[in-house]
Formats: sequence, C-alpha cells, structure tokens
Amino acid sequence: MACKNIFILFFFHTILQSQLHNSIAAENWIKAGYYQANDITYSPNIQSINSTLYTHLIYGFANIDFNTSTDQMIVSISDDEQLKNFNTIVKKKNPSLKTLLSIGGKDQSSYDSGIYLLMSSTYFPGRKFFIESSIKIARLYGFDGLDFCWISPSSSQEMTNLGTLLDDWRIAIDFESKNSKKSQLLLTMAVQYTPWIQDLSFPIESMRKYLDWVHVFAFDYYDPASTNNTSPVAALYDSNSDLNTDYGINAWIKSGFPTQKLVLGLPFYGYVWTLVSPKDNKISATGTGPGPKDYSFGAEAENEPFSSISSWLRFNDIKRGMIKYRANNASYNASYVMNYVSVGTCWVGFDDVEAVKTKVAYAKEKHLRGYFAWEVSYDWNSVLSQAAAGEVEDIQEGVTDQSGILHKKKKLNRVILILIPIGAVLILLLLVFTLWCLRRRQLFKFQGRIPRNKIGSKNEDRRGGESSNLHVFSFEEMKAATNNFSVDNELGRGGYGPVYKGKLRNGQEIAVKRLSETSTQGLEEFENEVILTAKLQHINLVKVVGFCIERKEKMLIYEYMPNKSLDYYIYNKVRRLLLNWEKRVQVIEGIIQGLLYLQEYSRLTIIHRDLKASNILLDIDMKPKISDFGMARIFKKDEVEANTLRVVGTMGYIPPEYVEQGIYSTKSDVFSFGVLLLQIISGKKNTCLHGPDENLNLLEYAYEMWRDGKGMEFMDPSLDDTTSSCKLLKCMQISLLCVQKDPMERPTMLEVSYLLKDMNLAMNSPKRPAFSTREDEEVGNSNGSVQEIGDVDTATITQLVAR
Repeated sequence: MACKNIFILFFFHTILQSQLHNSIAAENWIKAGYYQANDITYSPNIQSINSTLYTHLIYGFANIDFNTSTDQMIVSISDDEQLKNFNTIVKKKNPSLKTLLSIGGKDQSSYDSGIYLLMSSTYFPGRKFFIESSIKIARLYGFDGLDFCWISPSSSQEMTNLGTLLDDWRIAIDFESKNSKKSQLLLTMAVQYTPWIQDLSFPIESMRKYLDWVHVFAFDYYDPASTNNTSPVAALYDSNSDLNTDYGINAWIKSGFPTQKLVLGLPFYGYVWTLVSPKDNKISATGTGPGPKDYSFGAEAENEPFSSISSWLRFNDIKRGMIKYRANNASYNASYVMNYVSVGTCWVGFDDVEAVKTKVAYAKEKHLRGYFAWEVSYDWNSVLSQAAAGEVEDIQEGVTDQSGILHKKKKLNRVILILIPIGAVLILLLLVFTLWCLRRRQLFKFQGRIPRNKIGSKNEDRRGGESSNLHVFSFEEMKAATNNFSVDNELGRGGYGPVYKGKLRNGQEIAVKRLSETSTQGLEEFENEVILTAKLQHINLVKVVGFCIERKEKMLIYEYMPNKSLDYYIYNKVRRLLLNWEKRVQVIEGIIQGLLYLQEYSRLTIIHRDLKASNILLDIDMKPKISDFGMARIFKKDEVEANTLRVVGTMGYIPPEYVEQGIYSTKSDVFSFGVLLLQIISGKKNTCLHGPDENLNLLEYAYEMWRDGKGMEFMDPSLDDTTSSCKLLKCMQISLLCVQKDPMERPTMLEVSYLLKDMNLAMNSPKRPAFSTREDEEVGNSNGSVQEIGDVDTATITQLVAR
C-alpha cells in the first residue's frame, strides 16, 4: 500500500512538472500562416480564414517603389482597402492574434524586382528611407511586426548587405518603440531550407541577433519543371538525397542558429505530374513532366492549366479533385512523409493530414519555435490548419532567460512537494466522483431526451413483439440473444461496428447493431437514431425495437430483415435475377413512400442524409424499409435548407452543394434517390467508371446514353418492362432530373411520385448531371485518362476529412 502511495505521489509530481514545461512552451509556440492577398491566380477571401487556429498571420506582400530618389515602401490604392480590412477581420475572430506585414514574396527572384534593387549597390545606401517607411506602414495598418520574404540572394555582397539591413532595421524598430511607447514590432525573415545557397552563406550571426525568428521554406525540393519523374516535393526525410527537411534543419542547427528561432514551413499545396503509365503510380514513377494542359484536377482548366509554368495545385483544389474523381483515399508514404494521389495519368504529390501532423511532431521533437503554413487560404475546410494545431503538446521551453526559469522552478518544486500528498488524494477522489457523476448524468440525460411515451421498462412484458414501445435492454439480455455476440451470428459490419442476428426470449428475431470503440459514428449519431426512430412509424421505415447503453455499450436493436439489403442483390449478376422488374418497381415505390413520409406527411420534416443501397433493407416479402437514421436531421415545416461544417454521408450519393458548401435540404435526399434509382434500373455501382473507355462516372454515363438514344443499353439486361405500366426509360429520365447540379432543377419527392404513377406526364429534359468530368465538352474534350477508383458504396463518412 505504501509503495502504491509513493507511486501516486511520484506520478502527480511528474504531471505537475510537465504542466510547468508546457505552460512555458505554450507562450512561445508559433502557429503562423502566410496570407497571399495579391496572388494573381487566386483571390482568397479574408473572411474564410479561421484565425483562431493561428497565433500569427503574415500578410503578403507589400511593394517597394523606386520611382523617387528614395527607397520608400508604399502601398498601392488597390492594396489599401484590403490592408485596412485584414487586421479588423482576423483579430475580431482571435483578439490575441499577432499579424505581420511581409515585404517581398516568393517571386522576388528576378533581377528587376524591388528587393533585388534595394539590395543592389545603387540603392542600398538609401535603405534608411525603406526601413522608416516599412515601420510607418506597419503601424498605420495595425500590424504587430514585419517579415522580410527574400529567399534568393545571389552574391556575397548581397549577403553582406542583408546582414547590414537587419542590423539597421532592428535599431530603428527599437528606437521607434521607445519613442512611441508602443510594444516593439516583431522582425522575421523567410529563408531557404538550408543556411546556404550554393557557395553562399546567410549572415547567421546577424540573423541570430536581430531577428525574432525565421520561416524555413521547407518545400519545393522538386517540381515537374525540374524533373519528369514523380518526386517528393516537400520530403521530411530522404535517404537518397540532401533535398529534404531533416537535412536542412540539421544544417541550420550545425551553423549555430538556435532551434528556438526556426519556424518550420508546411506547404498547403502540391505539384502535378503526367505519368507514362497509370499503373506505375508510385513515388519516382516514370513521367513526362507537368500535368497535361487540358486536364483539371479540381481547378477550372481555363484558369489553372497544368503547364510547365503552372503545375502546382492548392490543397483545396486537390481535395475537390479527389471528390470529383472519387479518389477517396490519398496514399501516405511514411519514408518521405508525404501524400500522393493519382487519377489515370495524372499524379499529384502533396501534404495531407498525416504528413502535416508528422511534420509538426518533428518540429516539437527538434525543439523548434513552431510552424507556418504557405498559405492559409489554400486550406480546405481548415483541415490542415486543424491537424497542425492539434500537435502542440509537450513543446519544450521557449527563448527566455534559462537561469531565471530554473530558479523559479526550484521554488515552485518545493511548494509542490509540500502540496502533493494532500493534493494527490483530493484530486483522485474528485476525479473518481466526477467520472461517476458524469456517467450517471449522461445516462439520465440521454434517456430524458427520448419521448417518454415511446419507452417501455425493461421489466415490462415483452411478449407483444409488435409493440410500438421502445425498450431499454440490459447487456445480459443482448449477450444471451446473440449467443455472446458469436461470430456465427454476425450479419455484417460497417463503419459503426458489427451487426448480429439475435432472438429475444419471446421468440422475436432481432438485429443488434453494436457500435465499436473505433466507430466513425459516435454518441451523437446513436442518440439521434434512437430519438428519431422513437418518433417515426411507417411501413417503409425500419422499426427500432430498443437500445442498450449498459457497460459503456451503445447498441441499437432493430426488427430483423431476413432478405438483407438492396445492394446484396442488384450488384450480383446471379442474385439480381431474384428481383425482376415488377419487384424492383415495388422497391422503388416503397422507397418513395418512405421518403414522402419523412419529407411531407410526418409531423417533422426529416432529411436522411445517408440514403444508399446498403441502407435499404428488404423484409420477407422483398418490400423495402429505409434504415440507419444516425445522420438524419430534423427540419421545421417552414425551413427550406440548413448549413453545416460537418459533412456526413457516403461519397457518390451526396450532392455537390453539400460537399462544397455544407448546405443540405430535402433536395439532398432527392439527389441520393436519383443515384439509387439509376443503380436499381442498371445494376451498376456508382464507385466504378463506365463507358467504352471506362472514364465516366455513373451519372454522366447514364446521361450520355440517354442523350444519345441508347438508354436501353444502360439497363440491367435481365429487366423487362413490356407488361409494366412503369417504364425503364421514364425512370432513367426521372433519375437524371434528380441528380442535377442545381437543387432548384431537381423535382421534389412528391413530384417524383406523381411522375412515376402517371407515365404520360410531361417532364423536363435533364441537363448534364452533377460531378460531370465533361462539363466543357462542347468547347474541347478534357483528358479522359482516369482509372477505376474502388468500391466505397458502404463507407459512410461522419466528417469529410482526409485520413
């Protein structure tokens, strides 16, 4: 017992010591990002920047004017308004944010650029005017510092001038701060990944003394203009070359530059190559250089051709391209620490979440000052910014007086040693009591959210298998019903976990969905499904019998569907014969009735948000029932649409406005129904590519076959509608109307119901559907060299992020 107490005391002493280190580090850890306002190829929106994820934002770039006899920095009229708005907007979201005004830019490598002229022997004597004007402009627009973005000095004289400039700049900043009685402006600089350029060395001593920190441009090691083969554009490690970040950081450290003044660069963009063969698509694969000029991976082709000049892609365009071409998973290479994705002969190398997290962890291990993003507006839904911000624990101490810190720590340690015996016991007791209270509160809160008239006691008589009561089952009951969750009872497995067949004591057969600890669906989806299904009762909706939340379990108990799900039949060439056209019409009409109930006839308007073939279950008579309401959302009757930052659903079934803007409405389920209807009449998957060249997704393939009068060639050849009033071609036209890009051009489910009931009703001709890769076909065909991506029909996402 005594040993146990000693261990506890030591444990809490270690924790408190760690917290001291972390609190010191948190004040110094830099989470910076460049914002390139004057990017001629792109107009970023300041409002879109989530400044709460950063400690510093760097506005790029200020211009240097040499039209007069003095080297003064001026702001153009076009930049004036943006500069005024920038600090107001970003600091409103994050009042503690520090901003810097960057001078120069990555394009300052030409000999007629402003910075080259400034550093030349002709203009350098007038640097005093440049320095004074830079400080004046920074103060005028409310910036907290200045950044010098010039990464390409080309002579020893320019390196010497750089050291002199930094010396003078620091003196002027100190002088201005004392006279104005304002806080001192920060002074930073962008540098190459190594402290030298060929045989030239940066002025290390001047930089160490006069700069607060430097931004290490740890990227652009390779690009399609310099090598034809696919390459690691921002490799953290490379055993075969010095072109990698680890080599560069170690070089800076060996030069004597302090680690706590190094801020690591994270590229929020990538480069695109053209492969010789789509099958050879790894790193170092044989290529022919930049991506083809007439091929667009997410960006508009006319604005961003993949020529030798413009072969790079912003991260947000990469992600849009992955969605557009259903390249759902980028490959991750841990040796280089990078991601890549290929579609046909198009290969893109970039940093996704895995690479960003690893690089931030590396910066932490190397005791660097932090990281910076180039650049923040290239991000997609703040995915990379969030990934980077989540890796800031355990950073070591910042640049401060080490002896002073140690003295304070010794005094603090003595106090801690006195308080630990009492504090440890109190904390343990409080922790146990808090966890117990939270657990009970969570249980009562959850049960309280479910309509009382739908819950039956677990002690009630359950012989009435058709009772509408929602029962609360014990864990032991579920264990007995499923034969201890036997593998033999397992019906299937999804992102949520396994589903088991079971039998209650009264003989009722059930299906038990048991959420696993690694489930992509959490408590919110679980509660959502229980609450919604308690309110909804319809013959075409799967009935939830009850739930179990004992022992930290989350289990949903459904009525058992003996004929599995719709996808079990329509994608299999043999089993699909069991569903002739008459039975498929019955399935289509049942799905429509279920959706009509959700959208029109229930007291609430319900958006399902995950309608797909695997969520259509079939009863003993092959009648359909819509299942899985974990992603569903309730609308008031007077609401039209809603917006969310958390995109859920299954790729291939969710509409473009939801993917790109997070907007969902009843028309979202109409879109999903249109995709599902195309699958029912054709037996084809929407995760494969179709057509003679296998370069068309399901929607555009259906459209082109319908447009060319070849609709019957699209259909499942086993179907015969000659004796049916419901015609295949009419269903095809209806489905194409449902998958239009503009939600306003899609029919409502009520209109769909009318159109299917009366085949003689006139309807519009569909336009090219959403997610078409041939949107500009009339002007010029785009490159169609793409590959089958894979089968993700049952992969439900609960948040659209890279993995």
